[in-house]
Amino acid sequence: MNDRYMIEKAYGKINISIDVISKREDGYHNMDMIMVPVDLYDVIDIEIAEKESYWCNDDLPYDESNIVYRCIELLRKEFNFKEQFAIKITKIIPQEAGLAGGSADGAAALRIVNQLLNLNLDNKQLGCLGKKIGADIPFCVYQKPARVRGIGDIVEPFNLDVNYDVLLIKPEQGVDTKTAFEILDLEKCLHPNIDKVKYALVNKKSLKDLLGNSLLYSAEKLVPEVLQIIKECKEMGYEDVMMTGSGSTVFVLLEKGQDCKALQQYMQGKYPFVLRTSVITR
Repeated sequence: MNDRYMIEKAYGKINISIDVISKREDGYHNMDMIMVPVDLYDVIDIEIAEKESYWCNDDLPYDESNIVYRCIELLRKEFNFKEQFAIKITKIIPQEAGLAGGSADGAAALRIVNQLLNLNLDNKQLGCLGKKIGADIPFCVYQKPARVRGIGDIVEPFNLDVNYDVLLIKPEQGVDTKTAFEILDLEKCLHPNIDKVKYALVNKKSLKDLLGNSLLYSAEKLVPEVLQIIKECKEMGYEDVMMTGSGSTVFVLLEKGQDCKALQQYMQGKYPFVLRTSVITR
């Protein structure tokens, strides 16, 4: 990094479990989640420049639909700076996947501009700003294992000493998060015990029968392949299998170095995005 240029990896995440507790009067939902970053990332490259410019390998427009744009403009409005930026985004994380690709990019942009312009904001302050743009941004600012509550704005990082590999499997169709919440029935959906999930993770206990995601209720209706992937993984002997976020990516938690070649090859023959990576525990 120099004083005018910075490049960052924007790491995606998985939700080990999600409990959607209630719907709020403002239309958002109260959540209780365990979230961990994974070693799958976009690259955000920002330089102070004489003129604003933008490039993205995925043809994402640079306007109000772009989280990086919205995050930078939010900081501009808050701090009234005049600097312009040359922005380069290299997308790897698939969209509508439940992996927080957009939120990770926005959080990286917040961190970079904060550093380049010496705004001196800490992670909590960046997260408070970021939640105005997206519910996953506060977690993505920290990029550490955490229990996340509220609408995503209460982030409680914790130490995770056990190393996991993870197999990610995403069907062709994604899930629109807004729609997933709109059709969610809180009386009929799963409500996993997040206390028990966190205890098992921290104390290196079995997660058998503990993983859950309230939004599976919606995914079953929007992208039925999600439940089929979970079923097939379990039939092949893998127990710690769940959907991340609102979908449509399914993850399989693996012991470090655990063999899953047969499962990976089988899934690669059926689905467009299958990747083995690891949980980041730093």
